[in-house]
Amino acid sequence: MDSEKKLFTVSIYTENNIGLLNRISAIFLKRHVNIESLTSSQSEIDNIYRFVVLVTVSEVKIKRIIKQIEKQIEVIAA
Repeated sequence: MDSEKKLFTVSIYTENNIGLLNRISAIFLKRHVNIESLTSSQSEIDNIYRFVVLVTVSEVKIKRIIKQIEKQIEVIAA
């Protein structure tokens, strides 16, 4: 696959639980990926929150990161 770095926007829908943002940011940290921007807000659905993360990585790496994020119990979709 392509190893060229590109800017990706990752939207994560999740329940609001203590420590989840820390666990999500740790996934990026373990892979030495710098978070360029992070925004959190309540989504259109009650009790569901949205994190929008901007990162510059290769397509291979972002796919692996998304798989790890989706393994978090509180994450509904990434």
